[in-house]
Amino acid sequence: MNNTVDDTATNLETGNMACQCFLVGAGYVALAAVAYRILTIFSNILGPYVLLSPIDLKKRAGASWAVVTGATDGIGKAYAFELARRGFNVFIVSRTQSKLDETKKEILEKYSNIEVRTAAYDFTNAAPSGYKDLLATLNQVEIGVLVNNVGLSYEYPDVLHKVDGGIERLANITTINTLPPTLSSMILPNKFFTQLSAGILPQMVARKAGVIINVGSSASANQMALWAVYSATKKYVSWLTAILRKEYEHQGITIQTIAPMMVATKMSKVKRTSFFTPDGAKFAKSALNTVGNASDTTGYISHQLQLELMDLIPTFIRDKILTNMSVGTRAAALRKKEREAKSQ
Repeated sequence: MNNTVDDTATNLETGNMACQCFLVGAGYVALAAVAYRILTIFSNILGPYVLLSPIDLKKRAGASWAVVTGATDGIGKAYAFELARRGFNVFIVSRTQSKLDETKKEILEKYSNIEVRTAAYDFTNAAPSGYKDLLATLNQVEIGVLVNNVGLSYEYPDVLHKVDGGIERLANITTINTLPPTLSSMILPNKFFTQLSAGILPQMVARKAGVIINVGSSASANQMALWAVYSATKKYVSWLTAILRKEYEHQGITIQTIAPMMVATKMSKVKRTSFFTPDGAKFAKSALNTVGNASDTTGYISHQLQLELMDLIPTFIRDKILTNMSVGTRAAALRKKEREAKSQ
């Protein structure tokens, strides 16, 4: 009888010890996870923007030409100027030739030691033949940097079936935001073109050097109500770029996603700059400094800070905050639209 009692007590004690060991172990794992998360946040914020020195971009590119799409306004134009400042020849691509000519003139007035070429292309044209002509033009030079910046957003946030511009606007957003980063890399040696190619990559693979920057949006980080197609297409950019990094990680090619928050540009309809809303020039300089030091980042330290803090908020709360902001933006846009209609 005593032996049975002793055995039971021993088993209970062993069970308690095992339970305690499990709880202690789980506690250590939880602490390690929290510590890792904090370290990652600080690394994402401080690493590419404070601690790490910018790389030699020309050496990483391996060629003297940079192509920038959507280069006559906003972030794209700022990228073109910043790349010119760093000594790259720039091939700027946009829809309107007159704006391209003006941008070319502005760049050369400031940086006369480089060459600027232009190519007019309407990126709503999804036809392979159109891309073939564009890519044949771009293939006249050896490209070290490709900045896929061209993009289109909503006029103002709204539910899908009420989006201003209707089906045509939604189709254009889908086409412009997804096809260029997929197809505009299709520049092959000897002007050979195929839709199955990964674009400019064959040039870069051959010399084991090159930089591709796909400009997305912080809208890709959340499933944003009232921005359905825009948010989803920017997620495509992020996803595609991450996969390309895996496919070409051993080829000496740097492939980066830039997902900015608010920048004072024509597209954002924001004119006033602040710590959280830089102008295009400040943003482009900061973003290019992160190439080689961050594969997926916002491009600007205050944007990265906002992203990391937002990511700490539970999803259901974050969704509510973002939706309320979008509803407010929509209401303000509709009020402005109504005032303009009355004034006509």
